[in-house]
Amino acid sequence: MSLTVVTDSAACLPAALADARGIVVVPLHTVEADDGAATTARPTVAELIDAYRLAARRGDEVLAVHVTAALSGTVDNARTAARELATQGIPVTVLDSGASGGALGLAALAAAEADDARRGAARARESTARSRLFFLVQDLNHLRRGGRLNRGTAFVGGTLGIRPILTTGPEGIGVVETVRGAARARRHLIAQAVRAAGGTALTGPRPPAAPVRLAVHYGDDPADGRALENDLADAMVEAGAVVESIMRSPADPASRVHLGPGALGIVVAPHLEPPR
Repeated sequence: MSLTVVTDSAACLPAALADARGIVVVPLHTVEADDGAATTARPTVAELIDAYRLAARRGDEVLAVHVTAALSGTVDNARTAARELATQGIPVTVLDSGASGGALGLAALAAAEADDARRGAARARESTARSRLFFLVQDLNHLRRGGRLNRGTAFVGGTLGIRPILTTGPEGIGVVETVRGAARARRHLIAQAVRAAGGTALTGPRPPAAPVRLAVHYGDDPADGRALENDLADAMVEAGAVVESIMRSPADPASRVHLGPGALGIVVAPHLEPPR
């Protein structure tokens, strides 16, 4: 029995890594509106059917692990595509990951280590359930215009110079903490990740230092990603966290539409032992 995993570009998986693990990635789209502003669109049912057909040629079973329905309608189209393929004798298991960014990408990688869709889905669910994504943006209005953030949070961040540290999950985007000033917010972004990894950067109860996998995302400047990865790795060592790997990649084009320039993100996910 063999398994092929399909995900979408919201997973922010480097192409070489996805190819090496046999993961098929379906792109989310950016669309230029009449007023010149950009918006986004989910993959079409036809595109997903093509991707699932390709995956079915590579393996005995297909598992589609997609971006959370709180941020995209991709999983709705995925289920429609799976129903159509089922009538043709091609079974596809569709999973709403409840995640995005590296939390989705690392879950897809964990799933791809399984031999069948049932075990792959279980690994993806465990990964996302124990993952945390933290991110910063320079201008909250991009998220507000895209309907990803409520007007009150965007107003506070814009008018008072407060930089919220944000997170995303099954319920959408929420605020972890608010910090004044860009440099201080970046330090707190790292501190939140260190704490989630079992380090000692923040006071109060913290999880044990179990092995973790990390993902670092940046907007339009690779130097920002390299600098964040270096500072994060140093902080993890200092705090005694156990890091198995760090994946660095830019946010995908569709996500950048909503995040705006200069966004930074960190994902902390569990290190799952490969299945026996």
